[in-house]
Amino acid sequence: MENIGIVEPVSGYISRAKLLIALLFVLFNDSAQAQEKSPAWQLLQMKSAADSTMLKNPAEKIYLQLDKSTYTPSDTLWFKAYLLNAHALNASAKSGIMYLTIATDSNVTVKQLRLPVESGLTWGNISLSDLPAGTYTLAAYTQWMQNFSQDCFFYKQFTIADDARNSWMANYSSTSAMVDGKEQAHVKLLLNDSYNKKAIIARQVQLMVMKGKRRLYRSNIQTDEKGLIDITFNLPAKPGDIRVIANDIVDKNRVEIPLNFNRPQDADVQFMPEGGDLVEGLPAHVGFKAIGLDGKGINISGTVLDEKHQPVVSFASAHLGMGSFDLNPNQGESYTAKVTLPGGQVREYPLPKVKSSGIALNLNDSANADSIAVTLYATEDVKKEAESYFLVGKSRGIICYGSVVNFRAKAKISGKISKALFPSGVAHIMLLDMKNKPLNERLFFIDHHDNLNVNISAGKPVYASRDSVALNLSVTDAAGNPVQGSFSLAVTDDAQVHPDSLNNESINTRMLLSSEIKGYIEQPGSYLNNDDPESKQALDNLLLTQGWVNYEWRKEKKEQVFAAETELAIKGRVLNIFNKPVKKTKVQLFSNSPLMATDTLTDANGSFVFRNLPLTDTPAYFIKTAKNFNVGIVIDDAPLPVLTSPPPATITPWYVSNDTTLFNSVKTNRIRQNLANDLPANMRVLKEVKIKAKKVVKSSKNLNGPGNADFVFDEGDLLKAGKKSWLQFLEENMKSFREGTIVKKFPVRAVVQGKTLSDVQFGTWRLTPSIFFNWYYIDHKPICFIIDGIPFGTIYKSQYIEEPDFNGIKNYLESNSAEDIKGIEINTTSKYNNEYYNKYIPSEWLMGTNVGDFTFMEITTRGGHGPVINKTPGSYLYKPLALSFPSQFYSPKYKVNEVPKAKTDLRSTIYWQPNIITGADGKAVVSFYTADMTSTYSIIVNGTDMSGGFGFKRGRVKVSPPAP
Repeated sequence: MENIGIVEPVSGYISRAKLLIALLFVLFNDSAQAQEKSPAWQLLQMKSAADSTMLKNPAEKIYLQLDKSTYTPSDTLWFKAYLLNAHALNASAKSGIMYLTIATDSNVTVKQLRLPVESGLTWGNISLSDLPAGTYTLAAYTQWMQNFSQDCFFYKQFTIADDARNSWMANYSSTSAMVDGKEQAHVKLLLNDSYNKKAIIARQVQLMVMKGKRRLYRSNIQTDEKGLIDITFNLPAKPGDIRVIANDIVDKNRVEIPLNFNRPQDADVQFMPEGGDLVEGLPAHVGFKAIGLDGKGINISGTVLDEKHQPVVSFASAHLGMGSFDLNPNQGESYTAKVTLPGGQVREYPLPKVKSSGIALNLNDSANADSIAVTLYATEDVKKEAESYFLVGKSRGIICYGSVVNFRAKAKISGKISKALFPSGVAHIMLLDMKNKPLNERLFFIDHHDNLNVNISAGKPVYASRDSVALNLSVTDAAGNPVQGSFSLAVTDDAQVHPDSLNNESINTRMLLSSEIKGYIEQPGSYLNNDDPESKQALDNLLLTQGWVNYEWRKEKKEQVFAAETELAIKGRVLNIFNKPVKKTKVQLFSNSPLMATDTLTDANGSFVFRNLPLTDTPAYFIKTAKNFNVGIVIDDAPLPVLTSPPPATITPWYVSNDTTLFNSVKTNRIRQNLANDLPANMRVLKEVKIKAKKVVKSSKNLNGPGNADFVFDEGDLLKAGKKSWLQFLEENMKSFREGTIVKKFPVRAVVQGKTLSDVQFGTWRLTPSIFFNWYYIDHKPICFIIDGIPFGTIYKSQYIEEPDFNGIKNYLESNSAEDIKGIEINTTSKYNNEYYNKYIPSEWLMGTNVGDFTFMEITTRGGHGPVINKTPGSYLYKPLALSFPSQFYSPKYKVNEVPKAKTDLRSTIYWQPNIITGADGKAVVSFYTADMTSTYSIIVNGTDMSGGFGFKRGRVKVSPPAP
């Protein structure tokens, strides 16, 4: 064994922009390594290439602090975003624009924001007044981040709770049993009135049990003298998304209750050997993880059995369904885990197949040691091959350690790697072959205890209602030196907001842990907020069972590279009718909002750019070329990503969980609304019936008159959708809009295609004739698309009988933006369909159809010239996604010794301050006034020195009435 060379570790744990070459420690060496392309040389080249790519294409991380995670419909969501370099964790200099998207639990986008970022920071607010109650996911990302895996995006789940649709609360118990070969569910449902806490007695209730869109059970049942209902129904084989819907036939209350049966077949139990595989004859450390249908960990215990069903080792989960055990796989053996699940159910799971040849990796990380011990075991055949391997240690995408190893001398290699080579956070060791193919890998966590120390102190232990509170903030580094940095602070009422609602995720856990691991992490704060052996072991089990996020640049040849947005700019190209670039031509830009006029010339590729555009919240630009004949303008806008957030745990509705805190929030919100409307605080207000003005679509060719249709979307609706395609708009706003198949009824098919009898007689089949024909439907009826009074098919006509086909209409709906049209009017009933049926159905098809066969969709474009939407040559109206600017959080101010006549200050978010800057002494002061109710307030602070240091702190303030 010979040391080839040692290079100093990365300076400041990769906290500076200039990255140094990391340690290369070669455990085993032979004379071949002195040659030009020895394994050691290849390893150095690997690191050099990785560092070069990282410096050229640095990844980014985002953390958002929200004021809370549960809201009511009248609330505003307040946030601060930290955009950092993923490798050094300092302020990102790459992006100056950030995007925020809010999506429903079915992944339908309902809000999109674009935010300016300055020095890695931005903040703002989102009104939730137009969103219904439900569960939502907030996603944050930059355009540059689309070049990497979506695992790098920031995701945060939040809920909006409301009692507008019901005044009931529910509780249930559920069991299942096999009856005559079928699994039956038995559910006991208890209904209470949330206003007076009394049982719903002798009330007629319509019950439905649904799995997705499939109905499993339906019945009208009366509650008994205790408010109970018993139902029994057959369970489907596949788990998940089973819910009971209870409708009050009298008062129109409605509760939707997700059911969780914890059936053995529904539990997801996985066993993951350390390093990747079980190899016969080699010692193995095996991690396991068990989760239920709701995505949360479940406690299990069990025994590993060999092929003879003899016990080998016992195990039990330690934290959130995770644990680990040691195993020595025998030659030719297979193993099964006999697992006891919650409720006492027992089920068997096979362990991964034991391989006859390979390498096992074991890592031992003692909390007090300055090194991690790494041991590699190889089977005899691997030893005889005498191949060399790379052992590489990485953190935040950077190679921090590297060595070349081989098993020529023995089948076991042991060594130690200094923890000082890695920055704090998740790191991983990988064993690769000479072709850089990963063979084994293992995650571990480095904690240098170098987080910022944040302290919060209040002037008094207890405050009165409407009292002035001054909080002193003090920040130091690990050595006790004062720290200048940027921080955000939220103060919330514990009676209305869970004290731990934001404690499980902080800037520390986000940047050092959850951003480095794939998938959903339950209670991330539990791993880093406690410095005890149990938490350390739980963290190791988490890293043993979940994969790492790859921050490497994606190099797929066909993949579009997304440019970093450092400023507000408009980029585009001028092309001629042959799609060739038009060079050295003048392009002019005009705008009334903001007021400006400028011009530029296209380059040799026909490209142009307008830079340093002013910040505005309602941008609209008119772009034209000097040549307006046979030329067109194409704007180079990167498409917004289709979000694929990791599946979170299921959130139980407040009215099912009997969550007192969230119920208080809902109740207080109702009181607050009553007081705002000069009504008694506890009055039960009848459900509001909104009478909306009739929507009218200007210039519509609607045969029934503009606005006379079953469904109408006017210009305002479409402008809100902006750059969304017609297809996206319909999918998000028409619940019954879907893709379907027309079967057998050829006249119906011909009508929606816009074909006459002569088209069919003289047309030809290009494909094999089929009775199936895909198309779009509304209310189970195929759509006749009529644009400005002209049927789509009469313009896009083909000699082939099967065209226009589904792909044709899909491409058409995807190729036009919502902002290009003035309105959409949809007729599905005979009340509005008759006029359309009589005009647009050719007489030869009347015998084979009737008015109830179709949905007629009238689309009114801005040009008004039918399906062929002519854009003015050489011009383009460009409306980018508007920038969002923050509002000022309203914090009331009260006079000294002022005694309120009525308790009207019922805030749940007491105070929000996104821009706290500590001075050279590391200190800052914030002040606010308490609200009216006796309670305890939670204070949560997050922040960074923008140079790789993070700080998180929570505190408490008590509010009590003054002593008599």
